[in-house]
Amino acid sequence: MSELITSRPGASARHHLLATVSALALLTIAATQAKAEGADRPTVWIEGGWHFDSITGSNDVLVPPLDELTARGLSSKPTAANFYGQSAGHLTSFTEMLKAQGRSEGAEGSISFQPQGSDWIFKLGAKYGRSHTERRRNDRKEVDGYPGYVKRFSIFTGITTPHATVFAIQANENKRAHVVVDFEVGKDIGIGLFGGMTESVLSAGIRYAQMNGSSKGHSYASPDVRFYAYGGFSPVFLKYQRVINPDRHTSSTLQNRSNSFHGIGPSVSWSNTTGLVGDVADGQLALDWGANAALLFGRQKAKVDYSTVSNFYHFVGFNRVTTTKQNTVNRTEARRVTVPNLGGFAALSYRFTNAKLSAGYRADFFFGAMDGGLDTHKSVTTGFHGPFAKISVGLGG
Repeated sequence: MSELITSRPGASARHHLLATVSALALLTIAATQAKAEGADRPTVWIEGGWHFDSITGSNDVLVPPLDELTARGLSSKPTAANFYGQSAGHLTSFTEMLKAQGRSEGAEGSISFQPQGSDWIFKLGAKYGRSHTERRRNDRKEVDGYPGYVKRFSIFTGITTPHATVFAIQANENKRAHVVVDFEVGKDIGIGLFGGMTESVLSAGIRYAQMNGSSKGHSYASPDVRFYAYGGFSPVFLKYQRVINPDRHTSSTLQNRSNSFHGIGPSVSWSNTTGLVGDVADGQLALDWGANAALLFGRQKAKVDYSTVSNFYHFVGFNRVTTTKQNTVNRTEARRVTVPNLGGFAALSYRFTNAKLSAGYRADFFFGAMDGGLDTHKSVTTGFHGPFAKISVGLGG
């Protein structure tokens, strides 16, 4: 049968003509549909949202002179055989208060424009976040020594239980804030990538980032006491000096510090939307995902002021002696730095032709952005990662 058809004069030409006409018809229909869809597509998208981030990258922590003694608890319980018994309370560590970063929360928004009939997208966006953590503790604990007899000038005056109060009065306030602004020019590299279900935009532009942090606090502590005994020891008679003169440590710590980074540089990003269920016209569930990178050139600053004083009041023979140690640091430093920045996100969205709701998880890391050192400079990588939610509205078309 095929031999009879192909042997007819002009059959091949008619076959090719029919195929050409059919192809042109299909192309015309596709072009008309694409034009109609393009006419319905919004040219402007306005986006707004909220995010909650955990912060990575902590500063070197100031350790007060008696912090270990403050936190470790009872070191030795007074007994009849150890009437010098030293006691310390399970009090709050000042270093734990300094480490409390809290969570950053803030707003974000963007506006993007894609002219009709163009694959180019122009976008301006910004994110702002802040955290504020404030902690105050006034820990006190009553400490009793081992009961014993008291004599004054060889005259028995009764039985007494030595007593003292150990305490740690501490406060600290941490503040963090950051702003990230992006201007991007992207190209829609087409529908049909990765099996026909993914829309993809590759962008390049400029990123500006600003980060600021501050911390201030104080600690006043007298976390231990050692009851001082004098005279001889016997199983029956224990001789104590009055508890108003025990051996004990005291300390005072003050700190006030701040650091910052301001930088700007080139950036690239890649964002994708993969349809999962449904159609955009009637409502579609989709997976959004992407990554970003930047190289920021800027200035890093740090200012650190702190002082510590510790005193040990004790007896040498029958004389009370005070041993004092103190340290003061004042450091102000600024330097030019180059900060690599990497990030990424993944989200689920529900979208229509001119509206979109999305929620997901995002991370952004700035390598070596902050000076987190105490006595000397130390570059610290600062990162923000956590959930976010956004709503987008399309205008024009």
